[in-house]
Amino acid sequence: MKLSSLAAALALAAVPLMATTVLAQQGQQDSPPPIVDPQQFADSAASSNTFEIESSELAINTSQNEEVVAFAEQMVTDHTAAGEQMMAAAEEDGITPASEMEELHQTQIEELSALQGEEFDQAYIAAQVAAHRSAVALFESFSTDGQESALKSFAAETLPTLEQHLEHITQMAEE
Repeated sequence: MKLSSLAAALALAAVPLMATTVLAQQGQQDSPPPIVDPQQFADSAASSNTFEIESSELAINTSQNEEVVAFAEQMVTDHTAAGEQMMAAAEEDGITPASEMEELHQTQIEELSALQGEEFDQAYIAAQVAAHRSAVALFESFSTDGQESALKSFAAETLPTLEQHLEHITQMAEE
């Protein structure tokens, strides 16, 4: 193999690794203390939800894998509905969730946007596993330890759906 071909192959092989650096770092962080404040929960949940929708819209438009596209379509549907329910609960609690995604989520979108083909699919699946693990932990913690509020009820009602999403995407990751 020519040296230039070998260098190109090695560079391409590194792309998914670089793209998932931030994603992997998210999963390696120590568990933060439980969020009990409704405003903090709303801000974190809104960022997570926006990430789920935007990354899944990207998957619908980028992936050629039917299973990835079907999962992404379900995420857009479920997370759009969850976002509407969360906004209603937040309004009932007199809270306005942050409108911008957290830096971590924005970085993940940028990384995913740079990928195509199988590399995209692998990075998208890894991002969904990490995002759903974090979301399940957030919603589980707030539904248990959070201040009594409409948002706490929303967290408890939404948690089973997030757990189903996590189970589904984990199975996809293992295939």
